[in-house]
Amino acid sequence: MGRRLSIRSRLTLWHLGLLALTLIGFSVALYVALSEQLYRSLDQRLALASLTALGTVRLEDDDSDNENPTFRYSPPEDMSARLLGPDGRILQALGLLSNAPVDPAILDQARTANGLLYTIDQGSVPRARAYVRPRLHDGRVEAYVEVAEPLTVTESALSGLALIVLIAVPITLAVAGFGGWFIADRALRPIDAITRQAQRISEQDLHHRLDLNLPDDEVGRLARTFDAMLSRLDAAFQRQRQFTADASHELRTPLTVMKTNLGVTLNRPRSAKQYETALSQIDGEVDRLTRLTNDLLLLARSDAGQSIGQPRPVDLAALVDDVITELRPLAEAKALTLTCAAEATATVQGNADQLHRVFFNLIENAIKYTPEGTITTRVHPQSDRARVTIEDTGPGIAAEHLPHVFERFYRVDAARSREQGGSGLGLAIAHSIITAHHGTLEVTSELGRGTTFTITLPVV
Repeated sequence: MGRRLSIRSRLTLWHLGLLALTLIGFSVALYVALSEQLYRSLDQRLALASLTALGTVRLEDDDSDNENPTFRYSPPEDMSARLLGPDGRILQALGLLSNAPVDPAILDQARTANGLLYTIDQGSVPRARAYVRPRLHDGRVEAYVEVAEPLTVTESALSGLALIVLIAVPITLAVAGFGGWFIADRALRPIDAITRQAQRISEQDLHHRLDLNLPDDEVGRLARTFDAMLSRLDAAFQRQRQFTADASHELRTPLTVMKTNLGVTLNRPRSAKQYETALSQIDGEVDRLTRLTNDLLLLARSDAGQSIGQPRPVDLAALVDDVITELRPLAEAKALTLTCAAEATATVQGNADQLHRVFFNLIENAIKYTPEGTITTRVHPQSDRARVTIEDTGPGIAAEHLPHVFERFYRVDAARSREQGGSGLGLAIAHSIITAHHGTLEVTSELGRGTTFTITLPVV
């Protein structure tokens, strides 16, 4: 297959094609309209002149008692006139066309039609338009009056118009072609710049941008949209690389612990108690590895855009109350007060299991990181949204950590989180679940005053 024409060439050709059709259609319409107008005007002049000439016809007696018609008519300078007998003989003739042949068939048609317009097209005389009228008396033709005018002026005007069109249309198309090419080139030049810049950008250098100083038009918005897309891709790749590195590190830790325990245990014979202790430690690391793997799988599915399944009505107040009932023994073990306040029933559309995991994770975290005090959960139904807040009286989170708490594997206190079995994925999973439910998850905190997580979901 041959190389396709460039957009610039196709735009120019389309422009020329449409302009050519427009000009040709306009020229044809103009030629036809002018032709009809000129011929109509000529025919009207001939009809009027023939009536005038017919009014001057007189009958006179000669020596042989025959009636010889005569007329006293002076035609305009550009017309000819003649008086014909009933048999077609030329009785009087004035003007250039006085010697034109007489066609009996024309006279017969004129007698029956009471007048006839026709075109004289004989090689011996110039082409002309003629009008012949009969003088009738008691149904008998006494004479014919014929006036004619050469078509030279009319055809010359039409030929001049055709010549102008034949010259003007190609010149106009040529000028329009160069102009269209120039305009298309100017319009597409920024696209070429975008293409060249985009070809230089690869997966390894997504930090580069087009940075083209373009006006706020379609191409300018395209360039800025492309830059914004590159920024999102760069951020996504950075998160992916960081996620891969963090996941590898988190997976390596339990595997290293299990490998070390196995090596130490198998190094020499041990007692049954020592084998039991080693297997218990390995079992704990396997549980941790399983949880981590499940969390990574959930986040991978979320990144792949998998939906929350078939959404169903979920009573938030009842769901939160169930979660608090499950976690109350954990709070009582730390002498914490766990309360729930629901102003009214709030029903949302979603996946009850996934929402249960979100509230379980957030309230469990509050219990883990609150040494003493109260953890309060409130459900606030609104007109189109439902808001759930989880407040604790823990140590709080420093301001520099707040923008990162929903990032994967991010820990405010890494050592403390690992001691309590955390992987740094709980808040990231909660955020992805709430986002999939078209809601928001936000956090506010103040050191020494506690932390508040706020969940907002659309109601049914």
